[in-house]
Amino acid sequence: MSYLTYPRLHFSGGFLADPSTVNNTPDNYTDANNDIAKLQLYWNPNGTGIFDLQNCLVTKVVYGPGDETTDPAVDPVIGQPVIAAYAMAAPKLVDLDPDQQNTSEIWGLSLQVAGISANPASISDFVRGDYVAGSYNAVWAQAINGPRSSGSGCGAYQSSLTNLSWTTAAKPQSKFLSLLQQQSPQQLSVNFVVNAHNNAPVIYLFNTDTLQTLVKKGVPANIVDKLLPMTRYFMNLGSNGLPAKLGQVPTESYVNNRLTILLGQADADTYRATILATTLAPPPSPVPPPNINTTFPTGLLTGTIGPQATATPVFYTPSRMMAPIAMPNSNTQCNFAPFCTQVLSDSKDSKEVLITVNLGNSLATDKPGYNDPAQGFGVALYALGDLFLVYFDQSQETGISLNNAVTIAALPNDPTQMAELMTVSGGILTVKVNPALLPPGLTVQQAEQGVLTMPLGLVGKNTFFQIIWLAENIHGYNLRADQFVFRMNPGITSGANGETALVRLYATKFGQPAANIGLQATLMSPEDSVKYTSNTMGTGGTSGLKNIAIPQSALSFSAAPVLTNAQGMAELKIVGTDPGFPRASQNVDGQIYFVRYNFADQTIAQSYTQHPDDLISILLFSQQTFPDSPTWDNCIQFILPQYAKLYPIMGRFKLDDYATVVQYAEPIRTVLAKPMDDALHMPVIRDLSIQRTQIILKWFDNKTPK
Repeated sequence: MSYLTYPRLHFSGGFLADPSTVNNTPDNYTDANNDIAKLQLYWNPNGTGIFDLQNCLVTKVVYGPGDETTDPAVDPVIGQPVIAAYAMAAPKLVDLDPDQQNTSEIWGLSLQVAGISANPASISDFVRGDYVAGSYNAVWAQAINGPRSSGSGCGAYQSSLTNLSWTTAAKPQSKFLSLLQQQSPQQLSVNFVVNAHNNAPVIYLFNTDTLQTLVKKGVPANIVDKLLPMTRYFMNLGSNGLPAKLGQVPTESYVNNRLTILLGQADADTYRATILATTLAPPPSPVPPPNINTTFPTGLLTGTIGPQATATPVFYTPSRMMAPIAMPNSNTQCNFAPFCTQVLSDSKDSKEVLITVNLGNSLATDKPGYNDPAQGFGVALYALGDLFLVYFDQSQETGISLNNAVTIAALPNDPTQMAELMTVSGGILTVKVNPALLPPGLTVQQAEQGVLTMPLGLVGKNTFFQIIWLAENIHGYNLRADQFVFRMNPGITSGANGETALVRLYATKFGQPAANIGLQATLMSPEDSVKYTSNTMGTGGTSGLKNIAIPQSALSFSAAPVLTNAQGMAELKIVGTDPGFPRASQNVDGQIYFVRYNFADQTIAQSYTQHPDDLISILLFSQQTFPDSPTWDNCIQFILPQYAKLYPIMGRFKLDDYATVVQYAEPIRTVLAKPMDDALHMPVIRDLSIQRTQIILKWFDNKTPK
């Protein structure tokens, strides 16, 4: 059972992702770089760290094969909200480390479907569950004609909803919620795709021209002079290593923050409107479609919720996978697409094979988003061609080729229908073998057997080309780690995030557990680690990436292959020891490591196409010795002040000032002591080791000695 099976619910809307970006480069961490004008601000320096759902509504429910509705008159859960439910603190979006920003995790999220609200059409039936904190995966640049940024990026989150609360009356209002509760009362599977984020960035220009214009508009010269420091602010370094585009200051929130600091509250309030209106840069191109929320910093979200059995992977559904086919001198226009097959039997023992494929994170768009295909904001069918599912008949010819491709089903090839698939159905399509598309002499039953036992693929066709965009592994194998992001604390022998990480690897063959298969793990070298992280969507463009993955001896795991059990699962035990302070020159605690995994059998490994991000990311903290009696002077001043610089939104606490920290001792201590999965936990980025957290809490308990 998973979001790919039945019953399942689809929802669509937007999301808000508001991380702080001053911590986006290790260069900003160093104590020698405390001048604001020398910091690389990136795109959201005053970010709150919040992740939230916006205007997400249930768009469709699927009870079973061929039994679905989008009509609220049939099932009133249609049109009901899907929200992040919280009372005190919103969920948080968290990068693992400035050297690994391609694993953005969501922490402290509870999802709720339906329930009583101010909407007169609301229903009392609802389900709410806690999202098990995890990262997105399979991130890629989806928009062909978009910027190389989160505006063009697309990725998929998958996790479990646990600690479920259900309210369904004796006579349930929603047939779907009642059915879902019957089939999966303890936990649910959720998958959602995010894209088109920050597609309308807001930039303010502070330069000679705008400052002169402010004077002409009546802002006193002495006030304008106080804005001169902002002409030296910059978002990031250029390729020459020097500040690029001086005076470009991102976000209204950060500009307001600096105006208050530079001008004082009274003058900032007096001249704020004029300054903001005068310095605001023109909007970007392409301008997003009017029917989506494009306010900063939001994006689009489509998702699916379905049943989940207990004792199954949290972040991954063991399934089949189609991978991109590399074209000579060409960039592929498709990303990895998970799918499953299901054999149905009726009362007469007649069998039928269904194929359910998740295309939500797999097809290129023209411009970011797929809500307005008429304006170019839709799946790029002009580049992909008409799309068809095929299987590659190994009885005709071994390998993946157009010569042995047997067409079994057509995808929606009308732009409007494709947009509906992506937004109403979460990109999830269920098809069966279409006899009209089969070659002469091939029966449906023969084709269905081919679907179950041979590799599937996605083919694009038009007048000018016929291309294999995606193909399953020739042997039918698929491999994924369940949890793939870890924080490890040497010296902590028990509990979560200690010195040992247990990685569960799952292998399937044509969708079935692959037992007794050897899996091999390798530690990525320092050189390859820098190369890898520098080329990800999340970390690419970050300056100061160096001294990564050293010393290699700090991580250890079996050099021999680990074997999968009858469920196709193998466990890899990773042990961390003190890495020292390899990034001390940048004042970044601990070290980042990447562990690759693949099939030990080289015949399988060489034929297997693995997503570049299908690896294990580990933040291994430094093991430290602290004074028995910590004081501000001998200990705490070397830990807390860094956060005052890296998180401007926390400015009121002034973590670099002893007197202010003492003044706010109780609220600071409270959030530091919160469990890591609590939305109130600080620091937001969860980059404070257990040892450092414990010594700060001890200092608070000792009444904050100077």
